[in-house]
Amino acid sequence: MTNRQRAWETRRAKYGQRGHSGTYSRFKSGTGQVKRMQDALIQLHREEVLSEGQVAKIIGCGRVEVRRLVDGVIE
Repeated sequence: MTNRQRAWETRRAKYGQRGHSGTYSRFKSGTGQVKRMQDALIQLHREEVLSEGQVAKIIGCGRVEVRRLVDGVIE
């Protein structure tokens, strides 16, 4: 039996059949996901798919903040 096989046996004994205690996730926190979603919403506003008010409501901020975000994306 190789070291790798022994290691997996140990992992399965500790964590179960899958060999780990939970899902492996690309993101450790939601901060990056929120930023990407916000950027996508701003882009949809720039493409005139969503209105300024719709984006403000989804993000949970005012229209002035949406304008600032749009200006930040353009620069």
